[in-house]
Amino acid sequence: MGLSHPTVARHVQLLELNLGVDLFDRTSSGLSINEAGTRLAEAASRMQRDAFAFEAVSDAVKTSTVGTARITVAEILAELFPALLSPLQQFPDSERMIELVISDQSLNLLERECDIAIRHVRPVQTELICRKVGSLSFAAWASASYLADVGEPTRETLARHWFIDGISDSRFTDAMEKFGYEIPTERVMFRTDSVLAQRQAAQAGWGIAGLPIYLAEATPGLCKVLETEPVHELEVWVVARSQVRHTLLLKQVFDHVAAALHEFLNAPAKPATSPVVVLN
Repeated sequence: MGLSHPTVARHVQLLELNLGVDLFDRTSSGLSINEAGTRLAEAASRMQRDAFAFEAVSDAVKTSTVGTARITVAEILAELFPALLSPLQQFPDSERMIELVISDQSLNLLERECDIAIRHVRPVQTELICRKVGSLSFAAWASASYLADVGEPTRETLARHWFIDGISDSRFTDAMEKFGYEIPTERVMFRTDSVLAQRQAAQAGWGIAGLPIYLAEATPGLCKVLETEPVHELEVWVVARSQVRHTLLLKQVFDHVAAALHEFLNAPAKPATSPVVVLN
């Protein structure tokens, strides 16, 4: 909920005081909801659904681009968005606002935590609309100083190199293993789920990292390594609630973001000579 325990406790106490009924049984081990609390929670859930339905109808009758569009995107693509959104922001005095939430967590579109989401797997909820716009290409990168100290990595010499990867997701080393590279866990000397921190660690000479090509190419001092080996790709989907079709502002933003990402991700590149693995 993003709230501290004392804050939640005060809200619960105030609600019980206003209702004149206890909603929880208090024991030495904590609180557990009682029958009265369960019944009222069910009624409150129905009220919440009705409130969301009311907001959806309200959005549907809007015919102007006035309002706020909230987009959520993972850090891995965040640096693209100021330039990508600039055509929408050509009129700074307009009453249109765009909010960009940088988060690797999947915010709930159906509960209106955001309006449009950039995701890397196809959503399973049938209530959502989605458009695949391409794939984000990755490669292996290391700093020039690291290569000068340790040497150029090859399939035969990987065991003496150091690597950088994620904590919750070992995407880079897992992908390498699919192509026959056994990278020992002890050779991963730095882990973080932040792609920007991975880039900085590689730039500082800590080891080899799997980075988006667009991001690494813009980083001074980084060199692509293992150039004859497979390119890795991460699918990119633009996702929104179905109400986007009926709300002019959100439809314009959705269509623009989808088109701009498609153009960027599918720009002509050098012909690939190696197979591609899609990472979900």
